Amino acid sequence: MANEDVLEVVRDHLKPGDVAVVTGASRGFGRAIAKRLAAGGAQVACWDVLDEEGAETVDLCNQAGGQARFYNVDMGEPDQVVAAAQRVVKEMGVPYGVVNNAGIHPRAPLLDAPLDLWERVIRVNLTGTFLCAREFVKHMSQKKRGSIVNLGSGRAIEGAVNGAHYAASKAGIVNLTKTMAHEWATYQIRVNAVIPGVSLTHQPLEVTNIDELMARGSKVPMGRIGHPDDIAGLVAFYMGPDSSNMTGQSVAINGGQIMLPY
Repeated sequence: MANEDVLEVVRDHLKPGDVAVVTGASRGFGRAIAKRLAAGGAQVACWDVLDEEGAETVDLCNQAGGQARFYNVDMGEPDQVVAAAQRVVKEMGVPYGVVNNAGIHPRAPLLDAPLDLWERVIRVNLTGTFLCAREFVKHMSQKKRGSIVNLGSGRAIEGAVNGAHYAASKAGIVNLTKTMAHEWATYQIRVNAVIPGVSLTHQPLEVTNIDELMARGSKVPMGRIGHPDDIAGLVAFYMGPDSSNMTGQSVAINGGQIMLPY
């Protein structure tokens, strides 16, 4: 008998009909991720504060072959996060996948950033990720299966001029991912992170135009900026059977712009 035959491996993964939660699903990375998971037959709970665009995401998910519902949730309001998690479990079932994508990045230099702005960004990006994951794991732990994906950022590694609050929140997510992975492995729940680079989303277009954004691709080794579908592909991998023994990892996907030292 070959050595590899001694160990029986169960490669659990997101299956058609399973529930997946995607925060910040109304546009950008979140919309692309929701569509990708729906295309695999998932029931997708789309969380956001943008109702009209959220409804568009739901339609796109349904067209892709899955089923989706929209939940208006402000990730910076703990009571809303807890209540929405309870609603999803009651109305759709215990999720297999949870994708913490929601985040905000209002620009402000350190010397001028008001405390309430700092606290709002940390509360939405970092605390929201923590609460969302924890509320669902209370249920997922009983099922002994699941995959959680948290969205970090290249700014977590490089820092961010006029965005210390954002960079700090994303660095916190990268470290939080490792602790979640340690503590929840006993429940067969995997927790990993994605670290995107500059991409064609609404966030950078808040401070630049499309031509300037696309031009930044010339400074990237692969010669282009990222696309939301790039991130959706990595999330789908994290939800799939080929990553069944992968947890506590943060993978950068940025065309080589940032090469992690590990």
